[in-house]
Amino acid sequence: MYTPSSFKETDPQVIIDFVKAHSFGLFFSQHTETPWATHLPFMLDIQDGELIGLVTHMARANKHWRAIHPSKQVLAAFQGPHTYVTPSWYADRVTVPTWNYASVHIQGTPTVIHDVTELREIVTDLTYHHEQQVSTDWDLKEGEETIDTELKAIVGIYIRITDISAKFKFNQNRSVEDQQGVIDGLEREKGEAAKPVVDIMKKNLQKK
Repeated sequence: MYTPSSFKETDPQVIIDFVKAHSFGLFFSQHTETPWATHLPFMLDIQDGELIGLVTHMARANKHWRAIHPSKQVLAAFQGPHTYVTPSWYADRVTVPTWNYASVHIQGTPTVIHDVTELREIVTDLTYHHEQQVSTDWDLKEGEETIDTELKAIVGIYIRITDISAKFKFNQNRSVEDQQGVIDGLEREKGEAAKPVVDIMKKNLQKK
């Protein structure tokens, strides 16, 4: 991912928080010159405060997992808030439009998991993680009668991380006046829809 220095995010905790908040990623691998991609929910493997791995699963019927080779790097891409930015919001309008966005790309070496015990642990952790984020009284035990059958229909994937690239592009390369102009424009024109972008841009200005 092309990441100019002004947009490069290196704070490990910021990156961890971002991936947690946008954990439904796009998983890429390659096989005989052909790219493969699957949208998947990911969990983070964090040890001693360091993000060292990603865990996910996919349908066994999805042929993608058969193309994964342990010696070939894979990529998980996570997309955050984004929005169009018009030059009319800048003090100096003699420029071009742009797009503000946050994205994290994580590369690593993959391992395909077939062990039923490990798969059960993956599904259990992922389910409880997301059930805690919604108003629900459902418990995984309610699906106990079918879970063994369902586990036969998936494979797990563990990615041992080798590289992380984080890009937070929010007009940091422009003047404070221009950045405030974009914030004002987004709040006026797009309101709540642009709030995640506005929040990030306001935090950036507070750091100056």
